[in-house]
Amino acid sequence: MLHPIRAHRQGLLLILTCYLLITVAYGVINPLFEAPDEHWHFFTAVYIAENKRLPVVEAEYDPWLSQEAAQPPLYYLLSAALIAPLDTSRAREAVWLNPFGTQGIGNAAALVNRNQVIHTTAEAWPWRGTFLAAHLLRLFATLLGLGTLLGIYHSARLLWPQRFDIPLLATALVAFLPQFNFQHAAVSNDPLIIFLSTAALWQLIWLWQRPVTARRLLLLGITIGLAALSKNAGVLLLLFAAGFLAVRRLKDGLNNWPKQLATWGWQTAVYLLLPVLLLAGWLWWRNWQLYGDWTATNQFIRLAGGDRGYTLLQVLAESGGLWRSLVAVFGWFNLLAPAWVYWLWNGLAVVGLVGIVRSVIRDSRLEMEDSFRVPISNLQSLISHSLPLLLLGWVLAVYAGLVLFMLRTPAAQGRLLFPAILPLALGLAYGLASWRWRPLLGLAPALALLTTLVSLWGVIGPAYQLPPTLAHLPEDAVPLDLEMGAGLRLVGVAMETETAVPDNTVWFTLYWQAESIPQVPPELVVNILGRSLTLVGSSHSFHGRGLYPATQWPTDGIVADRMGVRLDKTIETPVLAQLFVRLVADGALDPESVPVSQVKIVPAAWPEPTNTVLAEIGGAVQVTAVSNPPPQASPGDTITIDVTWQVIAPPQADWTTLLHLGEANQPPLATGDSPPLAGDYPTRVWAAGEVFTDQYTLTIPAGVADGRYSLWLGMYRSDTIERLPLTVDGEPQPNSVYQLGTIEIIAP
Repeated sequence: MLHPIRAHRQGLLLILTCYLLITVAYGVINPLFEAPDEHWHFFTAVYIAENKRLPVVEAEYDPWLSQEAAQPPLYYLLSAALIAPLDTSRAREAVWLNPFGTQGIGNAAALVNRNQVIHTTAEAWPWRGTFLAAHLLRLFATLLGLGTLLGIYHSARLLWPQRFDIPLLATALVAFLPQFNFQHAAVSNDPLIIFLSTAALWQLIWLWQRPVTARRLLLLGITIGLAALSKNAGVLLLLFAAGFLAVRRLKDGLNNWPKQLATWGWQTAVYLLLPVLLLAGWLWWRNWQLYGDWTATNQFIRLAGGDRGYTLLQVLAESGGLWRSLVAVFGWFNLLAPAWVYWLWNGLAVVGLVGIVRSVIRDSRLEMEDSFRVPISNLQSLISHSLPLLLLGWVLAVYAGLVLFMLRTPAAQGRLLFPAILPLALGLAYGLASWRWRPLLGLAPALALLTTLVSLWGVIGPAYQLPPTLAHLPEDAVPLDLEMGAGLRLVGVAMETETAVPDNTVWFTLYWQAESIPQVPPELVVNILGRSLTLVGSSHSFHGRGLYPATQWPTDGIVADRMGVRLDKTIETPVLAQLFVRLVADGALDPESVPVSQVKIVPAAWPEPTNTVLAEIGGAVQVTAVSNPPPQASPGDTITIDVTWQVIAPPQADWTTLLHLGEANQPPLATGDSPPLAGDYPTRVWAAGEVFTDQYTLTIPAGVADGRYSLWLGMYRSDTIERLPLTVDGEPQPNSVYQLGTIEIIAP
């Protein structure tokens, strides 16, 4: 049997190894620059590597650097040093930005253009030049995450030196948090500030438990200075550390508190503030000179479109998105994990929080007296046991800083809370371990591991999968032979969605062949048109949902381009909508869109059937209501009749509605024959249980003599003009028509 310490070390090694393997896999499977701001971070590092100077955000800013040019530069300096030996001189030419990519940012419902970059074979292994440099920086982020995990582990060991479960549990929960893996497999300055914040908190915990020495304070000051040189959260860390150390001084004794605070004052100024000023002061001065803002935050606000002027309530309303993105939101905020992933982490958080509350109630030994006259001994004890509250204070400080930022610009991103990941992880692990149910200690990391593996293989991987190339058209596809331009031929279509409701997605696959590979990628435009050819759904992207421009296709085979189009929420239903396809080649539209298929769109719920039946036609359709014709009309007038249909059996053929004015057994004086819903919803697609109202018109021609005439309704087969049998109360009607009423024709 393994010794506990040895087993503990092996457990830690296993967690760290799994973290490395999983996060490296994230870095390989998630295409380059498909993480928030990733290409801006990368090109900022490239700029420094090539120009040997820091960038500046000009009035006409560089779109390849964007706001990252105003970021504190430590991460970019380190990254530039790492990639300097590699050839990135043609990086901007090598990275093909998706011109439609902005449509998908922050839109988890987007069906196309989720990708911000077009990924070519140049990105494939073995990596070279620009793409090798980008993957090297992703690996750098992964290693920084490893440092963060070690900081969490050693902090837990400081707090619970006699326990092995809490340090391992805290480390594992973060190591297998999907968002942590995703963020540490991207080119970003976030992993550096997360690591430095964790390192600073570990140092503060050390100082809490041990004598405060000049050497330890100086190391802390250097860490915070590096953090301030990495991201503006470092400034917040400086303020927090100063307050933390003040409480630490009071912990040594309240009887001599003036001297303790005086000592804290000069030590903080010399060993904490001075190193920070030496490391980051020049940057603050530079920002003030360049931007009139020592933090350069005004440049972030400007490039984001200006101060949005949110209220606190509006910011708090974004808390749901903030929490989700703390757990698992990928891509450019447009890929969500399955709902159960969030519920699982919600459950762990609730169980942990309840565990903390139970533990505090159970273990509390403080008896608070009159809150205005607390004895010194009790106050001293309270300060001595205030470390958990101080760590909670860091979480609140980070959140408060984020809220202040969100008041001015969109920033509801959970990754921005990761500088506080250490106390969050320690609190969650402590709360879970407090239940003293040993299976939970193994189950929680296992479930966390499951969530990150599902996120990687079940969410991120499929989102960027290219359409397959087939040798033959599948049997379930409808063959087509349409020359679409740009050397591309549409050879088939397969509809997955035959019936949809508004706000649903219509799924289908278009099968393409390239007779020649175009020099410029054509844009694919798909429109779904409803009644009167009204646009009810559309898609505009390159092929492959924006991932697979035709310039990247093979020279043979059939490209099976599966895609979806989301329908509008407000659509006139029912309707047999038409699916149209066209290509935009070289900026010019083809002469017209081509209809390739149809989809039935029905209401989310049909009206309730009625037992009131005026007439039944063909044993399949019932007339349940009609509007009364006008009592009088003149030649030239148009009469409108509303008819409510109730389907009891599918007609399975095209029928036309008959509307005649005159005697039933004589040629009509006027007709208003029309397919139902003006042909937008043919009877061949009607199904039992459908109930809807239709409208027909009849114009009285000139020359009709004055008199009283009957108005008749019926239906006939569109192909043979054969009238369908019509019954009233089960009795067949002469000439298979139903009398709607009579109209008196009076000459004007």
